[in-house]
Amino acid sequence: MLNILSYRSTTNSICKLQIVYRSLIKTAKYRNSVVCRSLNSSSKSAFETKNTRECSKQFVDVININTNVQNNVMLYKNTTSTVFIKLVFFGWGFCNIMLALMTFNPKYISTWFEDLTWTEYLKRNGIALMYFIYSVLAGPLGCVALYIFNHRIIKYIILHKGGKDVSIVINHLFKNVDTITLPLEKVKTTMARDRMKNYLPLKIQGRKFFYLVDGHGKFFNEQLFDYTVGKAKIW
Repeated sequence: MLNILSYRSTTNSICKLQIVYRSLIKTAKYRNSVVCRSLNSSSKSAFETKNTRECSKQFVDVININTNVQNNVMLYKNTTSTVFIKLVFFGWGFCNIMLALMTFNPKYISTWFEDLTWTEYLKRNGIALMYFIYSVLAGPLGCVALYIFNHRIIKYIILHKGGKDVSIVINHLFKNVDTITLPLEKVKTTMARDRMKNYLPLKIQGRKFFYLVDGHGKFFNEQLFDYTVGKAKIW
């Protein structure tokens, strides 16, 4: 009889211990989940607060940029020399003129009016005709390409007093500089300044082709440049 009673009391104790253990496990899981949620919410809140502060700071920086300058401000200067392009331009033109004079023959014109096929015409005039045609075509086309490229390289960008007009000083083969002064609304860039690699394309309304801002040049006021000349516009 005593053995039976002791066995029942032991069994009841074990059951009670199991119930207490299970309740403790549930409580611990609940606390852990609460702690995790609180940590996640606090980290998320901190992240959102950080982003909000950064955005607010950038917004304040943009607001604080004063484009109504009191004097003329130089935004960009390119000190890269274009003497090499000028030498190539005049050298290319001179060489092709000399080649055309050396390979020209009056029979090119006289045989043109004869009743000849293209094959017979080329055989009579020989390979010298090919050199003459090359010099006549390649010489002017190469000079035009070099002239356009040199004329599209920007040397200075100056923002005028008041921040409404801008002067773009570009290179020129036959004179020192060429200045274009126009309202700021007529100038735009195709990409952000911090994304350019070698050149920053600059478009002027009403003019064909792009002008080039060399990446090796110096930006004297980067924020002012970004918010005036470097600001993208839709035409």
